[in-house]
Amino acid sequence: MLKRLFKDLIVAFSLLLLSPAYAGYQVYFADLEQAQWRSSGNRLECRLDQTIPGYGQAGFKHRATHPLEFRVSANSSPRKTGQALVFISPPSWKQYAKRAILGRVPMSAQKDMIVLPTDWAYRVVNELHEGMEMVWSHADWSAGEDLVTAKVRPLHFDTAWQDFVQCQDNLINYTYEDIKTSRFYFSVNSTSLSYEEKKRLDKVAEYALLDQDYQQISIRAYSDSRGVRKINYAISLKRANVVKNYLINKGVNKEKFIIVAQGEKKPKYNNRTAQGRAKNRRVEVILVK
Repeated sequence: MLKRLFKDLIVAFSLLLLSPAYAGYQVYFADLEQAQWRSSGNRLECRLDQTIPGYGQAGFKHRATHPLEFRVSANSSPRKTGQALVFISPPSWKQYAKRAILGRVPMSAQKDMIVLPTDWAYRVVNELHEGMEMVWSHADWSAGEDLVTAKVRPLHFDTAWQDFVQCQDNLINYTYEDIKTSRFYFSVNSTSLSYEEKKRLDKVAEYALLDQDYQQISIRAYSDSRGVRKINYAISLKRANVVKNYLINKGVNKEKFIIVAQGEKKPKYNNRTAQGRAKNRRVEVILVK
């Protein structure tokens, strides 16, 4: 009992280093019945969260091609930025386990006000697997006079983590930067997409369905300068609609499209060479955020 009290005093002293003095304390955590981990996500992003009544929620986030993160979001954003002290603590039923301080992290006024470094996030994973609690403390959101402490609990974590790992294994391996501007090429006088171009368009469609955070899909179509200008314009327009209809058939919102057919106008490459003409016979698909 004395050892436990001594450990609590050490942590309390460390917490007081965050601010000269606190008028009171606020503590938030889910009780044994509420402490559930919930896995959710799609091929773009996976999440594993626990709701903290009266406070907000915290948990793991893994976005495609990005590292694992542990994020804390509160119902009310802090008025002032500051720091939070993060530590690992044993629950009441693990009397002989050791408490460990991970360190301090900055707090922001954003929705996710605390974001742990990746190595800390993996440390938290291991500690939760071992039945430990992840705890953080900071000044309160209003006057900064109270010390706020919140935590997530390890109950049912192992099962939820398995679902989260399955979601991670299914994440896409490309980003918005990879597909925000995509170019698709056509043969002479052709308005048909090749098999390879369809597979590349499938990526654009998949991303557009996964990430709704874009305003529009701009389709710009071009032709080379061989032949009659009016016919070249009509061919470029048809190519644009072929691409648009392909994406719509894959489930992309038809209201998002803007089409600009240029025909042979504004060539980007030299129409005097076969290589340049081949590059001019193209459709550009741009996801605009």
